[in-house]
Amino acid sequence: MADEIRNDELLQAIADMRETYKKTHESGSDDHTAINEANTKVINLTLHSNFLVPAVISKNTQLVQDKDNHLKFEDKPQARFMLVKHSQNGTFLPVFTDSEEFEKVPHDAEFQLVNMKFSDVATLTEQTPTINGFVINPMTTNLPYTKEMLAGIKQTLIEARDRKLKEQQAAAAPNITVTSGENK
Repeated sequence: MADEIRNDELLQAIADMRETYKKTHESGSDDHTAINEANTKVINLTLHSNFLVPAVISKNTQLVQDKDNHLKFEDKPQARFMLVKHSQNGTFLPVFTDSEEFEKVPHDAEFQLVNMKFSDVATLTEQTPTINGFVINPMTTNLPYTKEMLAGIKQTLIEARDRKLKEQQAAAAPNITVTSGENK
């Protein structure tokens, strides 16, 4: 399964975005249209990507009581995720575009690669108070998504969804005109 994950289009978009930044900076251009387009492309591709997230999965057997007050043992899987620390920016969850990128990171053999959608990675990041965000391919691409960036993306998606819903409701509403008329 891990070998099936490839994000070549995302990696190319990130490289193009960085090249656009470099050219804009070198030319001293004030035109940020190209930068905005490059950023938007990267974000849109990221939103639709699956990533490989290293974790140690263990089974924790617990004694659980059911609705009829019967006790039974249940295996409840637990995951411990790999984290990377940046000296100034804090702790991040590393995610990988493919298994080759994961192999570039020194790691214990016990880590397994878990296939996660962007939304799952964002939710995990949002719900983990000890991390500042996630980073795509920390050894090469090194593209961070901070919690603040994720909150902004989430807000934009909510606004877009609400706009679309309003447009659909307006399109579905019957076009009725009420006039007062006299019968003659």
